Amino acid sequence: MKFLCLHGAIGNIHNLSIQLAPLQKELESDNSASFHYINAPVKITPPPGFEEYFGTGLLYRWADDGGAAEDSMISRVRKIPDGNNPEDVMRDLIGDRNVVWLNYKEVMDYLYETMESDPEIQGIIGYSEGASIAATLILDEQKRLAETGRPRRVKCVLFFTGWPPMHPVDGVLLADETDVMVDVPSLHVIGANDPFRHGAYALYNVCDPDTAAFFDTGKGHTIPRSGLVIHELGDAVRGLMNKALNPEDF
Repeated sequence: MKFLCLHGAIGNIHNLSIQLAPLQKELESDNSASFHYINAPVKITPPPGFEEYFGTGLLYRWADDGGAAEDSMISRVRKIPDGNNPEDVMRDLIGDRNVVWLNYKEVMDYLYETMESDPEIQGIIGYSEGASIAATLILDEQKRLAETGRPRRVKCVLFFTGWPPMHPVDGVLLADETDVMVDVPSLHVIGANDPFRHGAYALYNVCDPDTAAFFDTGKGHTIPRSGLVIHELGDAVRGLMNKALNPEDF
């Protein structure tokens, strides 16, 4: 299976390909999967103090929200609130800001064009903001199938941390506020020490509980890159693909 790989906010192809290289090598060792990387469409400058953290070269993000995300992401990481559940934490983080996704159609069209140009793509890998975009694409595929009959392409999704899907006007979609559901098999790679883990849990909560699975790295807001965990994660991804390609067995 070929996976379309979406980097996080303030990222690029180069950075994500380095992060995913060990997993990619593991999955390519038995021809289980291959990866296809693309850059997001919005150029961005890292917040002050984080220039070296994100590396050199042009950096990108997916959603153009008029600059609201710069206040809500890196600059707010030290102020992650507590809450009774992930949805409460997300509401506290978002506050009363009216976050509107200005380039929703552009991003969706870009992703559809990418998939149309490569018929082998059947899965998506999303890291951080890329995870939210991947979930949003799956919901958009549901909508297009219902409205136009367009066949769906995405059969499974691998989320590395991330936030829930987004609506272009209503903002972040939370499980206790919407009936929408990411209905393809999903694997959620989450670190117990990730300051953004509440967003990852909220993402899990809008996925089909019958086909969603956790993989806890015990780390932070990172992608595992070494040791036994890579082999274990590789097996988990193989299980994800098997679930997607052979649903009658589950």
